[in-house]
Amino acid sequence: FFDGATMMTYQTPHKAQEVVYCRNKPMPAGCDEATHGFSKSRPNAPISSFEVKTSQVGDHAGRGVFATVDIPKGAHIGVDQSMTAINVTPTTYGMICSHAEEYYEVGSLDAVVEYLWGYGVESNLYGESNVVLEATILIFTNHGCNGTYNAATVTSTVTEMTTGVDEFDEAFFMNDPYNLVVARHLPHNQNSGDVALRDIKAGEEILNNYLDFTTDEENWKDDVRDLRNQCLGKGVGSITDVERGGLPSMKVWRDGK
Repeated sequence: FFDGATMMTYQTPHKAQEVVYCRNKPMPAGCDEATHGFSKSRPNAPISSFEVKTSQVGDHAGRGVFATVDIPKGAHIGVDQSMTAINVTPTTYGMICSHAEEYYEVGSLDAVVEYLWGYGVESNLYGESNVVLEATILIFTNHGCNGTYNAATVTSTVTEMTTGVDEFDEAFFMNDPYNLVVARHLPHNQNSGDVALRDIKAGEEILNNYLDFTTDEENWKDDVRDLRNQCLGKGVGSITDVERGGLPSMKVWRDGK
Protein backbone atom coordinates (compact mmCIF):
# COMPACT_ATOMS: atom_id res chain seq x y z
CA PHE A 1 0.00 0.00 0.00
CA PHE A 2 1.58 3.24 -1.19
CA ASP A 3 0.42 5.81 1.37
CA GLY A 4 1.89 9.13 2.51
CA ALA A 5 4.25 7.51 5.00
CA THR A 6 5.64 5.24 2.29
CA MET A 7 6.10 8.21 -0.01
CA MET A 8 8.14 9.97 2.67
CA THR A 9 10.66 7.10 2.72
CA TYR A 10 11.36 7.87 -0.94
CA GLN A 11 11.51 11.63 -0.40
CA THR A 12 13.90 11.32 2.55
CA PRO A 13 15.57 7.88 2.59
CA HIS A 14 17.04 6.56 5.84
CA LYS A 15 20.77 6.91 6.54
CA ALA A 16 21.13 3.12 6.58
CA GLN A 17 19.87 2.95 3.00
CA GLU A 18 22.46 5.51 1.95
CA VAL A 19 25.30 3.60 3.65
CA VAL A 20 24.42 0.33 1.93
CA TYR A 21 23.90 2.03 -1.43
CA CYS A 22 27.24 3.86 -1.29
CA ARG A 23 29.18 0.65 -0.54
CA ASN A 24 28.67 -0.43 -4.14
CA LYS A 25 31.76 -0.69 -6.35
CA PRO A 26 32.36 1.52 -8.18
CA MET A 27 30.95 4.19 -5.86
CA PRO A 28 27.63 5.46 -7.29
CA ALA A 29 27.25 9.05 -8.38
CA GLY A 30 26.16 11.26 -5.51
CA CYS A 31 28.08 9.51 -2.73
CA ASP A 32 30.87 12.09 -2.67
CA GLU A 33 30.93 14.83 -0.02
CA ALA A 34 30.20 17.62 -2.49
CA THR A 35 26.76 16.16 -3.27
CA HIS A 36 25.83 16.48 0.40
CA GLY A 37 26.12 20.26 0.15
CA PHE A 38 29.46 20.58 1.93
CA SER A 39 32.98 19.18 1.95
CA LYS A 40 35.13 18.56 5.03
CA SER A 41 38.18 19.64 3.06
CA ARG A 42 36.84 23.18 2.76
CA PRO A 43 37.11 25.67 5.64
CA ASN A 44 33.90 27.27 6.84
CA ALA A 45 33.16 30.91 7.57
CA PRO A 46 30.56 30.59 10.38
CA ILE A 47 27.61 32.94 10.77
CA SER A 48 29.57 34.75 13.50
CA SER A 49 31.91 35.93 10.73
CA PHE A 50 29.23 38.22 9.31
CA GLU A 51 27.19 41.26 10.29
CA VAL A 52 24.31 43.26 8.83
CA LYS A 53 24.81 46.90 7.87
CA THR A 54 23.49 49.34 5.28
CA SER A 55 24.33 47.94 1.86
CA GLN A 56 26.82 49.66 -0.42
CA VAL A 57 25.50 48.32 -3.72
CA GLY A 58 23.10 51.20 -4.36
CA ASP A 59 20.83 53.87 -2.92
CA HIS A 60 17.82 51.55 -2.73
CA ALA A 61 19.52 48.32 -1.67
CA GLY A 62 18.64 48.56 2.04
CA ARG A 63 20.44 46.09 4.27
CA GLY A 64 23.47 44.01 3.35
CA VAL A 65 25.74 41.33 4.82
CA PHE A 66 29.40 42.13 5.50
CA ALA A 67 32.38 39.99 6.47
CA THR A 68 33.89 40.78 9.87
CA VAL A 69 36.97 38.62 9.23
CA ASP A 70 39.07 37.67 6.22
CA ILE A 71 37.52 34.72 4.36
CA PRO A 72 39.76 32.59 2.11
CA LYS A 73 38.78 31.61 -1.40
CA GLY A 74 36.83 28.37 -1.45
CA ALA A 75 35.51 28.58 2.12
CA HIS A 76 31.92 27.60 2.82
CA ILE A 77 29.63 30.51 3.66
CA GLY A 78 27.72 29.86 6.89
CA VAL A 79 27.41 26.12 6.36
CA ASP A 80 27.23 25.62 10.16
CA GLN A 81 23.64 26.88 10.25
CA SER A 82 22.57 26.11 6.71
CA MET A 83 20.09 23.44 7.80
CA THR A 84 18.07 25.92 9.86
CA ALA A 85 16.52 27.18 6.62
CA ILE A 86 12.73 27.32 6.44
CA ASN A 87 11.26 25.00 3.80
CA VAL A 88 7.69 25.83 2.85
CA THR A 89 6.52 22.62 1.20
CA PRO A 90 4.39 22.64 -1.98
CA THR A 91 1.26 21.72 -0.02
CA THR A 92 1.77 24.49 2.54
CA TYR A 93 2.71 27.04 -0.10
CA GLY A 94 -0.36 26.15 -2.14
CA MET A 95 -2.63 26.59 0.90
CA ILE A 96 -1.10 29.98 1.71
CA CYS A 97 -1.56 31.25 -1.84
CA SER A 98 -5.09 29.86 -2.00
CA HIS A 99 -6.13 31.52 1.27
CA ALA A 100 -4.44 34.80 0.31
CA GLU A 101 -6.47 34.83 -2.89
CA GLU A 102 -9.77 33.76 -1.34
CA TYR A 103 -9.63 36.10 1.65
CA TYR A 104 -7.90 39.00 -0.10
CA GLU A 105 -10.31 41.59 1.38
CA VAL A 106 -9.07 40.77 4.87
CA GLY A 107 -5.44 40.93 3.82
CA SER A 108 -4.43 38.91 6.87
CA LEU A 109 -1.93 36.83 4.89
CA ASP A 110 -0.37 39.69 2.95
CA ALA A 111 2.59 39.93 5.33
CA VAL A 112 3.22 36.18 5.02
CA VAL A 113 3.08 36.21 1.22
CA GLU A 114 5.27 39.31 1.02
CA TYR A 115 7.79 37.60 3.30
CA LEU A 116 7.81 34.48 1.12
CA TRP A 117 8.09 36.38 -2.15
CA GLY A 118 10.47 39.02 -0.87
CA TYR A 119 12.98 36.81 0.93
CA GLY A 120 12.25 33.29 -0.29
CA VAL A 121 13.59 31.25 -3.18
CA GLU A 122 10.93 29.44 -5.18
CA SER A 123 11.76 26.12 -6.79
CA ASN A 124 10.11 22.98 -8.14
CA LEU A 125 12.62 20.48 -6.76
CA TYR A 126 9.82 18.74 -4.84
CA GLY A 127 7.57 18.34 -7.88
CA GLU A 128 5.56 21.53 -7.43
CA SER A 129 6.38 25.05 -6.29
CA ASN A 130 7.91 25.29 -2.84
CA VAL A 131 9.74 28.15 -1.13
CA VAL A 132 12.97 28.03 0.89
CA LEU A 133 13.97 30.90 3.18
CA GLU A 134 17.34 31.46 4.81
CA ALA A 135 16.85 31.57 8.61
CA THR A 136 20.07 33.46 9.41
CA ILE A 137 21.32 36.97 8.68
CA LEU A 138 22.51 35.68 5.30
CA ILE A 139 18.94 36.30 4.16
CA PHE A 140 20.00 39.93 3.70
CA THR A 141 22.69 39.06 1.14
CA ASN A 142 22.32 41.22 -1.96
CA HIS A 143 22.80 40.42 -5.63
CA GLY A 144 26.14 41.28 -7.24
CA CYS A 145 25.38 43.00 -10.53
CA ASN A 146 27.27 42.16 -13.72
CA GLY A 147 29.36 39.39 -12.19
CA THR A 148 30.54 41.29 -9.10
CA TYR A 149 29.27 38.56 -6.75
CA ASN A 150 31.94 37.09 -4.46
CA ALA A 151 30.02 34.22 -2.84
CA ALA A 152 27.99 31.73 -4.85
CA THR A 153 28.04 28.17 -6.13
CA VAL A 154 31.27 27.10 -7.80
CA THR A 155 29.32 26.59 -11.04
CA SER A 156 27.96 30.15 -11.07
CA THR A 157 29.00 31.76 -14.36
CA VAL A 158 26.12 33.61 -16.02
CA THR A 159 25.02 37.13 -15.10
CA GLU A 160 21.91 39.18 -15.81
CA MET A 161 23.93 41.23 -18.31
CA THR A 162 25.61 38.39 -20.22
CA THR A 163 22.69 35.99 -20.58
CA GLY A 164 19.41 36.35 -22.43
CA VAL A 165 15.87 35.78 -21.23
CA ASP A 166 15.59 32.85 -23.64
CA GLU A 167 18.91 31.22 -22.71
CA PHE A 168 17.66 28.99 -19.90
CA ASP A 169 19.96 25.97 -19.72
CA GLU A 170 17.94 22.96 -18.60
CA ALA A 171 21.08 20.81 -18.56
CA PHE A 172 22.37 22.87 -15.62
CA PHE A 173 19.62 21.57 -13.35
CA MET A 174 19.02 18.12 -11.94
CA ASN A 175 16.91 16.07 -14.34
CA ASP A 176 18.45 12.69 -13.55
CA PRO A 177 16.38 9.62 -12.61
CA TYR A 178 15.69 9.05 -8.91
CA ASN A 179 18.90 8.90 -6.90
CA LEU A 180 18.65 7.76 -3.28
CA VAL A 181 21.57 9.89 -2.05
CA VAL A 182 20.52 13.03 -3.91
CA ALA A 183 16.98 12.68 -2.52
CA ARG A 184 18.29 12.28 1.04
CA HIS A 185 20.54 15.34 0.80
CA LEU A 186 18.33 17.64 -1.25
CA PRO A 187 17.89 20.11 1.65
CA HIS A 188 21.68 20.22 2.11
CA ASN A 189 22.14 20.99 -1.58
CA GLN A 190 19.54 23.73 -1.49
CA ASN A 191 20.88 25.54 1.54
CA SER A 192 24.64 25.11 1.74
CA GLY A 193 26.20 25.36 -1.69
CA ASP A 194 27.73 28.85 -1.51
CA VAL A 195 31.48 29.30 -1.22
CA ALA A 196 33.81 32.30 -1.39
CA LEU A 197 34.73 32.68 -5.06
CA ARG A 198 37.81 34.72 -4.15
CA ASP A 199 39.56 35.95 -1.03
CA ILE A 200 37.14 38.24 0.82
CA LYS A 201 38.56 40.89 3.13
CA ALA A 202 37.01 41.93 6.44
CA GLY A 203 34.59 44.79 5.80
CA GLU A 204 33.62 43.65 2.30
CA GLU A 205 29.97 43.15 1.48
CA ILE A 206 28.94 39.60 0.61
CA LEU A 207 27.24 39.48 -2.79
CA ASN A 208 25.47 36.56 -4.39
CA ASN A 209 24.22 35.64 -7.86
CA TYR A 210 20.44 35.51 -7.64
CA LEU A 211 20.21 33.71 -10.98
CA ASP A 212 21.56 30.60 -9.23
CA PHE A 213 18.21 30.33 -7.44
CA THR A 214 16.12 30.01 -10.61
CA THR A 215 14.91 26.48 -11.30
CA ASP A 216 12.48 26.76 -14.23
CA GLU A 217 12.25 28.54 -17.56
CA GLU A 218 9.28 30.78 -16.71
CA ASN A 219 10.94 32.21 -13.60
CA TRP A 220 14.24 32.54 -15.49
CA LYS A 221 12.78 35.07 -17.92
CA ASP A 222 11.25 37.16 -15.13
CA ASP A 223 14.37 37.00 -12.97
CA VAL A 224 16.72 38.06 -15.78
CA ARG A 225 14.50 41.02 -16.66
CA ASP A 226 14.02 42.10 -13.04
CA LEU A 227 17.70 41.85 -12.12
CA ARG A 228 18.77 43.62 -15.30
CA ASN A 229 16.39 46.51 -14.57
CA GLN A 230 17.58 46.73 -10.96
CA CYS A 231 21.23 46.74 -12.00
CA LEU A 232 20.53 49.48 -14.57
CA GLY A 233 18.75 51.58 -11.95
CA LYS A 234 15.35 51.12 -13.61
CA GLY A 235 13.80 49.13 -10.78
CA VAL A 236 14.15 48.07 -7.15
CA GLY A 237 13.96 44.78 -5.30
CA SER A 238 10.77 43.39 -3.81
CA ILE A 239 11.85 44.13 -0.23
CA THR A 240 12.30 47.81 -1.08
CA ASP A 241 8.81 47.74 -2.61
CA VAL A 242 7.39 46.28 0.59
CA GLU A 243 9.08 48.84 2.82
CA ARG A 244 7.82 51.64 0.60
CA GLY A 245 4.26 50.65 1.33
CA GLY A 246 3.43 47.28 -0.11
CA LEU A 247 4.48 44.81 -2.74
CA PRO A 248 2.87 45.89 -6.04
CA SER A 249 2.90 42.32 -7.29
CA MET A 250 0.34 41.36 -4.63
CA LYS A 251 -2.37 43.36 -6.42
CA VAL A 252 -1.12 42.30 -9.84
CA TRP A 253 -1.16 38.66 -8.72
CA ARG A 254 -4.74 38.90 -7.41
CA ASP A 255 -6.03 40.76 -10.46
CA GLY A 256 -4.52 38.10 -12.68
CA LYS A 257 -6.25 35.26 -10.88
